[in-house]
Amino acid sequence: MKRFLRICAVILIVVFLGATGGCGPKNTDVSSAGQEIQQSSKGEELLVYSGAGLRKAMEEIAGLFQEDTGIMVQFSYGGAAQCVSQILTVDKGDAFLPGDVAELKKLIEKDKVDRQKPVVLHIPVLAVPVGNPAGITGIEDLAEPGVKVILGDPEANPIGKLADKALKELGLFEKVEPNIVARAATVNELFASLALGQADAAVIWEDNLVGNEDIELIETTDLDNYIKTVPVVSLKCSTNPEAANRFVEFVAGEKAMAVWEKCGFKPAPEAK
Repeated sequence: MKRFLRICAVILIVVFLGATGGCGPKNTDVSSAGQEIQQSSKGEELLVYSGAGLRKAMEEIAGLFQEDTGIMVQFSYGGAAQCVSQILTVDKGDAFLPGDVAELKKLIEKDKVDRQKPVVLHIPVLAVPVGNPAGITGIEDLAEPGVKVILGDPEANPIGKLADKALKELGLFEKVEPNIVARAATVNELFASLALGQADAAVIWEDNLVGNEDIELIETTDLDNYIKTVPVVSLKCSTNPEAANRFVEFVAGEKAMAVWEKCGFKPAPEAK
């Protein structure tokens, strides 16, 4: 019964966040490219694009930023590829935080990035539902017959690209591929699928495990060479570049770092 109630709670949380964006600063989710983004007409406000997996930390940090500066932050959450496409299509927004610095490549090529700072490390881990029903001990077990694997979509998010790269470099991709039951557009979808027992294993970020009783970490060194860095950048399309750069400094600063660490992140070496 306790397990059933936890599952019901996960479903309600996912539905609630999808519908309302949770508590804290006003936010929207990325949808089709070119969709008009509503912004407040009162007061100073920034539009910040963010990877969906960073949501918990970002909303608390935005609240602290507003307390310090009086500037409201509106978020547009989604997979990194969605966010990049949105920025390039509508040419609007003030800042961006993807799950991996490599996701900035297209924006840099298009000369859309103004200022950039490293923030925290994004550490990939192998995770399973509580109780580890498939008996996973390491990444090689993802190739065992009958194991249900869910991975991120490599076209949509950094964790999907990372998982595919790791499996290929470890010589496991072709063996694991038949066991992949789904590809998730966001990290939050990976988290929900594991928590609900829809898959036996997934590669997710370490911070997704913080405060969660429905997912277990498998201790393995298989992914140690694939740690990424989360950056924050201000965008050249910003209509308020001074405020955008203040946000960049704040997100990488001491007060925000306390929130990042509470949410399970470790400071990037350059950000210490």
